[in-house]
Amino acid sequence: MGAFLRILLTVVLFFYAFSMLIKLIFRRKMRKLEKQMNQYAQEETKSSTNETKKPHVDPNIGEYTDYEEIK
Repeated sequence: MGAFLRILLTVVLFFYAFSMLIKLIFRRKMRKLEKQMNQYAQEETKSSTNETKKPHVDPNIGEYTDYEEIK
């Protein structure tokens, strides 16, 4: 009877320790992912604010000519 309780206690403690370890690893991975997402968002914000307000017009392009149909 004592061996059964010892094995049962060992199994319960093993699963408890395993679940705590998984939670710890998951939290660290989530924090790392959160930092990466924040850096990505900051880079996107910087790139969108650095864009020019006016569209670039190539000086080599000629004037627009509107053609009318002749019947």
